[in-house]
Amino acid sequence: MLVFALLLTNVMSGHTLPATDPIPGPGDPKAKVLLDSICGYYETFKSMKVDMVLTSSFRSSIKTDTIRGFVEGEKYRLEMPKQDVVHDGKKVWFHDKTVNKIFNKENNPQETNFLYPSRTLKNWENQFDYSIVGELDLGERTFLKMEFTSKSKGLGNTPAPKINMFVDKRNFQILKITVLQSNGDFLMLDYHNLAPNIKFDSAIFVLGIS
Repeated sequence: MLVFALLLTNVMSGHTLPATDPIPGPGDPKAKVLLDSICGYYETFKSMKVDMVLTSSFRSSIKTDTIRGFVEGEKYRLEMPKQDVVHDGKKVWFHDKTVNKIFNKENNPQETNFLYPSRTLKNWENQFDYSIVGELDLGERTFLKMEFTSKSKGLGNTPAPKINMFVDKRNFQILKITVLQSNGDFLMLDYHNLAPNIKFDSAIFVLGIS
C-alpha cells in the first residue's frame, strides 16, 4: 500500500518559499480553513486517476519510482515498475513483478494512504500542529506551503519527521508532499495529471498475473 513516513525540503523548482511566522495547529485559523478546503476539494471526487513520482533518500542514496494511481470509492490500484497493488474493497493484493508472485493482507483504513488525502489530513489534525509557512507566485500557479509538526517527540532520541505539503492556492489540489527526517533522509511525493470522476472498467481493481 502507499504508506508514507514522509519527506523533504523547503525548495520547490529551485525557488525557496518565503517564510512566515507560523502559529501551530488550531491556533492558526487560516491553516484550518485551508485544510478544510483541501479536504472538501477531494471529497467531491467519486473516482480519480493520478500520476505520482516518489523520491526517497536513505543514507545519501536517492531512488525514484513512478506510480500510476486509480481510485473508485474504497477500491484502488497502484501500478509501479516492480509491483502492482490493488485493493478490491476487502483485501489489499500485491503483485511482486520481480518474482511474479501475489500475496495479500487485510486492509487497514488507519494507514496513511495518499490516494485518500481528505481521510489522511483529517487524521493528521489530531496528530500534528500545522500552519501555513509560505507562499510562492509562479505566474500560472500560486503555491501555498503547509508545515506539519508532530505533537509526539518521536521514537527514543530520534526527533519526529517534519512534513511539508505544497498546495495549489487556486483549487486546493495537493502538488507535493515531503517528509524530512532529522538525519537528512527524506521521502518526496509529487502529484501530476490529476483526472477526477472517471468511470473505470471494474477489471482494473482485480489483480491477476500471467
